[in-house]
Amino acid sequence: MKSPQKLSVREGYAAWAPCYDDDGNPLVALEGPAVWAWLGPVRGRRAIDVGCGTGRHTLALAEAGAQVVALDQSPEMLERACRKLRHFPVDWIRHALPWPLPLRDSVFTVAVLGLVAEHVADLQALMDEVARVLVPGGTCVLSALHPERTAAGETARFIDPETGLRRPIVTYHRTTAEYLSAAKAAGLADAEEQTLVVPPELAERLPRAKRYVGHPLGWVARWTKPVKRHP
Repeated sequence: MKSPQKLSVREGYAAWAPCYDDDGNPLVALEGPAVWAWLGPVRGRRAIDVGCGTGRHTLALAEAGAQVVALDQSPEMLERACRKLRHFPVDWIRHALPWPLPLRDSVFTVAVLGLVAEHVADLQALMDEVARVLVPGGTCVLSALHPERTAAGETARFIDPETGLRRPIVTYHRTTAEYLSAAKAAGLADAEEQTLVVPPELAERLPRAKRYVGHPLGWVARWTKPVKRHP
């Protein structure tokens, strides 16, 4: 059963934190490998995980040898991420988006926004900030619940283990064109995009994927920050 009331992003992720890594979310299962495949070599490079949650992408970056800064507004999510990565030298920041990032210009080679942009009301402000902290030539990888899903009224959601209710979280519908336009306006270029379609084998492993087999569930895009050419 679905709870009729949408939780705010703050409330939703506080409640989701205890079971986020173990609730069989098919979008997370699809999105993780797709994002990691587009990060490129990161060893020795500075990376930022914007909206890190429980640290899925933070862990992948740290294990690949990146110097990582990870930020999120949820203390509950950050607590789990810190515990998961306690053996890695990650810099953790509690920060609410899209407020300006508390970081200098042109610091990071890689920026990851994993399933976070659809929860931020001011997408342009978010993309402007990400572009600001990237070095020229740096890469931004963004993933989101597919616009076909949000257009149908679907949101980020989880099943509350205590009540069995499906709890929806406030999610903004945007087209892929709107994401691409915001990135372009922020000064990012060379857009690449990929639609994540659920394969039958995922449904065999995760029951919640069955209804989406053959349909788009996620979307991933990658941009670079142009290098200024001097005459």
